[in-house]
Amino acid sequence: MIDTLFTIALLLVILSVLVVIHELGHFVAARIFGVAVEEFGLGFPPRAAILKKGKQTTYTLNWLPFGGFVKLKGEQGESRDADSFSAQAIWKKIVILAAGVCMNLVFTVFVFTVGFTFGVPQSVEGVSDISSLRDFRVQIINVRPDSPAQEAGLQSGDSIKSISGQSFTKISDIQQYLGSREGIPLSVEIQRVDTPPLFIDIAPRKLSENGPVGFGVGLVAMATVSYPVHIAFWESVKTTGVLAKTIFLTLGNAFQKREFDGFVGPVGIAKHAAEAAKLGISYLLNLMALISVSLAIFNVLPIPALDGGRILFAIIEKIRGRTIKPEVENSIHLVGFVLLLVLLLVVTVRDVGNIIR
Repeated sequence: MIDTLFTIALLLVILSVLVVIHELGHFVAARIFGVAVEEFGLGFPPRAAILKKGKQTTYTLNWLPFGGFVKLKGEQGESRDADSFSAQAIWKKIVILAAGVCMNLVFTVFVFTVGFTFGVPQSVEGVSDISSLRDFRVQIINVRPDSPAQEAGLQSGDSIKSISGQSFTKISDIQQYLGSREGIPLSVEIQRVDTPPLFIDIAPRKLSENGPVGFGVGLVAMATVSYPVHIAFWESVKTTGVLAKTIFLTLGNAFQKREFDGFVGPVGIAKHAAEAAKLGISYLLNLMALISVSLAIFNVLPIPALDGGRILFAIIEKIRGRTIKPEVENSIHLVGFVLLLVLLLVVTVRDVGNIIR
């Protein structure tokens, strides 16, 4: 029960931070261009409470916690005053709409920069000289069902310190060592977060008819790597770019093949967040950065109700040379919003089913 409450609280904190950062981008850009912001909401309506009522902006807390919004004056076309969104030039509208995505990317770069400066766990597989690395370990990243590892109680996040008293620095050496010891019980020293070392006897076996002999775990060589600030910043920019490109390609491939098994909703995110928290703050920050860049990429897609969809309408408006009827655009965005909620519900049900299984 306590673990469940911790997971829910952690999820709400992560999403709240990322949403506030995203919406802050819209808020700041709007204020720079003189657009009035009527409401800054954390979560989606119905409204739960008013946190603060300023001269121009009302800050609210809403009942649906997975999201947030800023309400700009004239956003629905109901006003054409000089300080309304609808009265702004097209390029200003696009900048305001894109500012949330930009803030998420900036936050991602910031988190990675901090991580690379103070030290962030990353794969060092193939690095021949590990003497300069901190906290080197061979870590389990997944456990195969019905395998010797699962039967022995090994978990994702465990580190293998030694096997029968012998230490290893290469995954290939471990595979070779186990390959010649089928059926022989081996004493495996395991380091688990916040626990003393564990010694577990495991006998490697053939994992499939023509497969290799092993414990049935996925392994990665990990270490803490740090850089000077200027190099850390450049590394973080490159990492953010690689992540963004990977997410774009993954989304494109998923839509093309209509396969979305790799995507998770709030429940899936909560599960990953709880696992990352157990591994340490650096893992949790890395997960936040990944969610942040994912949020940025998803929001920029040209889908109604998302920032990308609104940007698309602004571009169409520019091409047509006249405004689109507010009621038409609002209706399309409403339909898009409902479809997104349905998608969220479907993904959440699937995530719950995966956890139960």
